[in-house]
Amino acid sequence: MQAFGGPVVVEAGEGEGLMSSRSAAEDIDRVYTVLSALDGEGPGSLRLYRPFPTAAFAPRDTTLPGYPQAAAAMQRLGFTPTERRAGGQLAVYDASAMVVDLIAPHEEPRNNVKERFAGFSAAIATALKRFGVDARVGQVAGEYCPGDYSVNAGGTLKLAGLAQRIGRRGYHMGAVISVAPSLASREAVATAYDLLGFPFAPESFGAVQDAAMEASFAELRAALLEEISRLLPVVSHGT
Repeated sequence: MQAFGGPVVVEAGEGEGLMSSRSAAEDIDRVYTVLSALDGEGPGSLRLYRPFPTAAFAPRDTTLPGYPQAAAAMQRLGFTPTERRAGGQLAVYDASAMVVDLIAPHEEPRNNVKERFAGFSAAIATALKRFGVDARVGQVAGEYCPGDYSVNAGGTLKLAGLAQRIGRRGYHMGAVISVAPSLASREAVATAYDLLGFPFAPESFGAVQDAAMEASFAELRAALLEEISRLLPVVSHGT
């Protein structure tokens, strides 16, 4: 699809069980490094992995009066405070989630921003439907980091949040997909959002395995790779 540009290479070499080979801060910094290095000559990157416990604050979050207390609370709860370079609100996640980082070259990355959001969210929803999830695109009441292109189950449980960052010669489409239930992540979100003054309904925090108990990380990764490959050229699937 023209909106997605490309091509990209799938990054291999994650640890056992798809665990990230990097720290929380290194995972965040890698996105900026790869995006900044796109020069229109070589391919971009597609990475799917399970992260270490991360509290990814948006730039606006860090300007709020409650930010120091929220960051300290996340540290106490075992989630590394980091700052991502994209909009939205704080996202908290751990190894129960799968992160998708699509960093692709594009001649005019400021074009087709909404089309990329729509196509990427639809690809995630289609992948989840393979496991019997009633996956839909759209915001649910009380969700963390609310967005029009969130992916939910049945219109009630948020399963994935999306973000997009535009670079000089490409873009980053990122998603955090809650795969296994994580009480620790849900409680951390509730704590931080209270300190930051954001609304949050804990019952809106869902996971893929709430609706599809047999869905494994490896199976979900394979389904996501196939659907994303329909959006732009993927020149290597790695391992």
